[in-house]
Amino acid sequence: MTNFARSERRSLAALLRTLGPDAPTLCEGWDARDLAVHLVIRDRRPGALIGNAMPGLASRSQGLQDRATQAEAELAELPWGELVGLVAEGGPRWNPMSWGPLDRLANTAEFLVHHEDVRRAQPDWEPRDLAWDLNARVFAMVRSMVLPVSLKAGRHLVLEAPGFGTVSAGRTVHPSTTLRGTPVELLLWLFGRQEHARLEVTEPGPPRES
Repeated sequence: MTNFARSERRSLAALLRTLGPDAPTLCEGWDARDLAVHLVIRDRRPGALIGNAMPGLASRSQGLQDRATQAEAELAELPWGELVGLVAEGGPRWNPMSWGPLDRLANTAEFLVHHEDVRRAQPDWEPRDLAWDLNARVFAMVRSMVLPVSLKAGRHLVLEAPGFGTVSAGRTVHPSTTLRGTPVELLLWLFGRQEHARLEVTEPGPPRES
């Protein structure tokens, strides 16, 4: 089975090397160096990320946040080639997320989306012609994500990927939005990159009566 997490990781690292640390990304407030630091911490110091995710745990959280800040500062000082090399290398063996099946599960969407975050922040970008099996894998992710996104948005979503299927979620009494495009464009929309996903969008009509 092709490990698309690994191939997207390596493609992203190659692009980062080419563009340099100051290149823009779609991640608000982050340039390429900030994104690379985030990915290396995710791979090698996952405990540091917990500090940012648990601000309500007072003293415990403060210690974790301090470690996260220190880790970010240390990595940000690395030479660009070394930092990107760590992105390409991935997590150490002790990190289960670096193991084949878990790598595919945890990292395929992460690296595909962040690869597009860098690509689509550059001028004159165009969508990639991705392999059918990668699109099929991505559409499976879309299926798993659409319900929580629709519930959070308070709308009924219909996602159509010609050649791969249609999935809908959310209460039909809510306004309905239909999105049509490739699985990767649908995934980017679900990940909050709505302004940069190339989709046919049918906006919601009047709310239905319950």
